[in-house]
Amino acid sequence: MSHKLDVLDLERGGEISLTQQLVTRIAALVDSGELEPGAKLPATRALAADAGINHLTAVRVYRRLAELGYVAAAVGRGTFVRQRVPVPAGAAAGSARESDDWQLGMLAARPLSYADEMLRDSLHIPHTSGAIPLASGFPDPDLCPSAELAEIAAEIARDDPRAVTGYLEVEGLPELRERLAQLGREAGYARSADEILVTSGARQGIDLVARALLSAGDVAVVESPTFAGTLASLQATGARVLPLPVDAEGADIDALERVLARHEIKLVALQASCQNPTGADLSPPRRARLLELARTRGFFVLDDGVYATMRYEGDPLPRLRAEAPSHVIYVDSLSKTIGGGLRVGWLAAGGPLFERLVQLKMDSDIHTAALPQHLGARYLRGDRHERLLARARPVYRRRRDALLRALERHLGHDATWAAPAGGHHVWVTLHEAIDERALYAEALRAGVTFLPGGATQAEKSTRTSMRLSFGLVEAAAHDEAVRRLASALREVRRRERGSATGALS
Repeated sequence: MSHKLDVLDLERGGEISLTQQLVTRIAALVDSGELEPGAKLPATRALAADAGINHLTAVRVYRRLAELGYVAAAVGRGTFVRQRVPVPAGAAAGSARESDDWQLGMLAARPLSYADEMLRDSLHIPHTSGAIPLASGFPDPDLCPSAELAEIAAEIARDDPRAVTGYLEVEGLPELRERLAQLGREAGYARSADEILVTSGARQGIDLVARALLSAGDVAVVESPTFAGTLASLQATGARVLPLPVDAEGADIDALERVLARHEIKLVALQASCQNPTGADLSPPRRARLLELARTRGFFVLDDGVYATMRYEGDPLPRLRAEAPSHVIYVDSLSKTIGGGLRVGWLAAGGPLFERLVQLKMDSDIHTAALPQHLGARYLRGDRHERLLARARPVYRRRRDALLRALERHLGHDATWAAPAGGHHVWVTLHEAIDERALYAEALRAGVTFLPGGATQAEKSTRTSMRLSFGLVEAAAHDEAVRRLASALREVRRRERGSATGALS
């Protein structure tokens, strides 16, 4: 049913054309909500008759409204108010430069989450700020094998220059997949190359898994705190994302059982080794119980192992997938050792899920860039990667220890933390809660950054926590970094006490 428009009182013979008057009148009805999204407008001949104009003028009116984004015509059905209206009528009129505001009406609502915002900052600030970067999980470029990679790139260009310009299989470069499968048999995450899908970093692998398994209305469980990128990918699917507490033994599987008593879940996302940001390992009893639950309750487990090889304490544990290959999807990358700029990651999975992941990968980018895959494959030949880890681990361990000493010196009375078994982060929780956004801003002014805990948690917390990353910062700089952080904390608390006193006076 079409709406009849009140268009009888047009000003005839005035300076504003009848076309523009009708465009403005109808646009105002849409802006005010009198014409709701999806409302059908009168046919052009009916509009012409009601307004006392000729049919061509009515056609021009609807054409102009369509150009402004207010209406859309459906052949054989009529003209309808669009579901999303870009900008109010006249918003861009007379502007010297075309406005981009109309795009807002065309884009589906997707508010920038706190995790998205902080993750973007952590990638951006190290390149643009002079602050000491405790927010970034980047590896130190000086510890990455840049010179060796340059030599390998020259070899590839000399030996097979077409290799870097040709398309590859969606699953990835066969040589790289074979080498990753060999490493996977040793670590427990894969048995053959047929289980390996090369991705553009572990981040893409996580995103593919989330998209393959989750839809709006599904339920997923994620460690809290966790990697902010994992949280962002899970939330972007529209699924309900529930938190799983983490303690010194890793993810709390007792808490998972309580969730399972109330919800049918499809995915549990965690890091069983050197968890980001706590550095904890999932204890053997909890590993066994998790996999038993996955089998009996029929859910998938996503195990992110990007820090599993960056271990400082204890012996490495086999990857979870070794014990339950049908239920566990393993994600990893070369980003924390060889270099994040390569964007070479992979996932290991089996069964029908693997084919779905391959299809999503093809739909996303066809395949990961060829040159990084060739670089990764050649670098992983022999024991070069193990020798790199042997050089890098002691350096990162010294930086971890320097950060722990600085925390004890400057924040020992204000916070708690635990020494991480591996990874590049220390998880710090303040004894007294504080506005973490205010602390983040003040710390940046003081010349130090951190990742606010809220960006890594699936739920709001009454406590204030932060992830401090030591990978990029020389050991000698950690004392100054934490001194600045402690100074920022004192300043925010001073302001909060002043505000409270003012409110009482």
